[in-house]
Amino acid sequence: MKSLMHDGCVAPWQDNRADTDPVALLNKAIRLDGEGVHDIAQAAMRQVVTLIPGWDEPWLRLGQSLRARNCHDAAMAAYDAALECNPRRVEALLARGVLALQHEPPQTGLHFLTRATDLAQDNHQAWHALGHAYAAAKLDIRAAGAFRHAATLAPDRLIYAFDAVDSETWLDGPISDPAPPWSDGIRLALAGRSALQRGALDEAEAALEAAYALMPDEPWIPTALGSVHMMAMRPYRAEPALRAAHRLAPNDPVIAHDLAVALARLYRYAEAETILGMVATQGSAHPRIFCTRANQRASMGDIQGAMDDLATARMNGADEIEALRAECSLMPYRRDASAIMVRHAMETLGAMLPRAGTPMMRPRSAISDDPERPLRIGLLSNTLRTHPVGWLTLAGFEALDRDSFPIHCFGRFAPEDRLARRFAARADAWHAIDALDDYAVAALIAEQNIDILIDLGGYGDAGRMSVTAYRAAPVQIKWVGMQCTTSGIREIDWFLTDRWETPDGFERFYTERLLRLTDGYVCYLPPDNPPGFTPPPALARSHVTFGCFNNVTKITDETLTAWADLLFHVPDARLALRCPQFSESVTVMRLQERARNAGINVARLDFLGRASHREFLAGYNKIDIALDPFPYSGGLTTCESLFMGVPVVTLAGEHFAARHSVSHLSNVGLLDCVTTSTDAYIDRAMELAKDLHTLTELRAGLRRQVVASPLCDTARFGKSLGAGLRHAWHDYCAAARA
Repeated sequence: MKSLMHDGCVAPWQDNRADTDPVALLNKAIRLDGEGVHDIAQAAMRQVVTLIPGWDEPWLRLGQSLRARNCHDAAMAAYDAALECNPRRVEALLARGVLALQHEPPQTGLHFLTRATDLAQDNHQAWHALGHAYAAAKLDIRAAGAFRHAATLAPDRLIYAFDAVDSETWLDGPISDPAPPWSDGIRLALAGRSALQRGALDEAEAALEAAYALMPDEPWIPTALGSVHMMAMRPYRAEPALRAAHRLAPNDPVIAHDLAVALARLYRYAEAETILGMVATQGSAHPRIFCTRANQRASMGDIQGAMDDLATARMNGADEIEALRAECSLMPYRRDASAIMVRHAMETLGAMLPRAGTPMMRPRSAISDDPERPLRIGLLSNTLRTHPVGWLTLAGFEALDRDSFPIHCFGRFAPEDRLARRFAARADAWHAIDALDDYAVAALIAEQNIDILIDLGGYGDAGRMSVTAYRAAPVQIKWVGMQCTTSGIREIDWFLTDRWETPDGFERFYTERLLRLTDGYVCYLPPDNPPGFTPPPALARSHVTFGCFNNVTKITDETLTAWADLLFHVPDARLALRCPQFSESVTVMRLQERARNAGINVARLDFLGRASHREFLAGYNKIDIALDPFPYSGGLTTCESLFMGVPVVTLAGEHFAARHSVSHLSNVGLLDCVTTSTDAYIDRAMELAKDLHTLTELRAGLRRQVVASPLCDTARFGKSLGAGLRHAWHDYCAAARA
């Protein structure tokens, strides 16, 4: 029989002998299939079948073409036909068995794959597939043996090594077969993976770096290194590792997704959007791609694009918890979402969370009902560091009496971070949880006999609030950390707040009981060695500069419309906008277009991008009046603006995120900067702009006013926080005795 290939490749077709020569016709079909002309190629393969009915090769090639196009039923029929022609064709047995594993009962796959390994006992692919078939049939010992044999035949295949090691964990004891002759690179990769699974990030990094040096063409290794760096909050090191993995496997959607996430953490959203867009165009794009892109589009200020992506994710079969979690995170930014709408969405999400049959916490019989005993406090968060959570809670925890309130931290620890080290110094213990699922985290919290668990992460960046659904502690509280609305989780008992964030009558917006502190609900920790502040720049410039240093996600079209009206009435004013996303021209151009549509002359806008924290604070010396976005107001940014002597004009809303600035301004004594309508918001900003004398006096004394206020009074806040925690425990003890 003639060879199907000429000098290692399909010969270019030059004459019409393909119409009558089956070998030439099959060659042509293979070439066309490789060029993407699948329908014509498959028709040619079927023609070859009619010319030589007993030849298995065209059926095998047809099956491969159909399988590549996800026509699984037709592919299986083609492989069956090939096997009718040649029952000993190993390639057909292997392909048919793999498809059977995906679409038919395990025994069908076993039928084909055991025949393949009987015929080709040195075919590592067949043995590896057979291992999966045994595993699907729950024949664990045989599965482990098959995986081990595949790894012995091909000891340089990393996936074989993983499956061989994993399969042994299913067994009661070690497998008796000798270990495969793995290379040093494989052994290091296995060690790195094991350390990563245990959350031993330093150990994982060392092993994976060494493995990468020995196996630079294996994409899993730099992908795992990227995971290590992301878990260690080092996206700047994750990005080059994931970039290398992407070069090695450009069509792998998981690697592309992880690279896009790392780029977004570096505020390179436009590049991340491009990568996810390429993956999204693939017919088999995972719905998580659209959920992730939704979050990233929102971070560029495109809320509608984010909502569209979530709709696409749902149509593609997204996990409803993941999709609703993303949707709920976006709702507080939307002007059309009322507080009661947000509560209902959060309740729906909270009801979907996995739960244990019984609470994970210690039985009540094992808990002392002494209301005055020391209370063990658990902090659940991956952001106990230089982060808004750190700036707004650390001082309060440090002010708590250590003997009365010992603290355990559950989350990532960043030893290089100054605030993280202060959290660690205050804590009695720190527990890593990255390697644990929610159930295991809840079990760990219960084992530590935590009395009051405080979630400080929400559904935000690496948040683990879903752990609370397992009832890990007798009392559970939601506090800072994506504290933008109710948690919606019935196992969270209290929502830590104040009278300005949640006035009387706001209880209907929350599933939790409201634990109102005496003053504000946070304690702002000013930075060490802050920049000095200057007189209002309007004195030297002869025009007022408004400013907003909030995330672009918060700048809604309604906010832009209000700013357009304000700039119209103060015609010589400028508006400075700053956030890390404005380092990218794409984000700037998109906001400029939205600003034009709102009626703003974009020549009056100044865009400022990434900066060090000190540079960011010093930027307030270049603005006279800060404008709060709405409905999602500033939190830490408002505290920093006031500390730098710049008053903030805010528009109070209903839900929690719409009232952060209301709380901070009220706590500091600037109630006249809190407005309740768009017209009042514009009028108050105009009044400040026209009275430079009052603005100058306010700026000169505002830092002292802030530092002396309850917003920064750590001793006062610590006393209030301690009283609030004790009240929650008293309430629990009373219920336990009832």
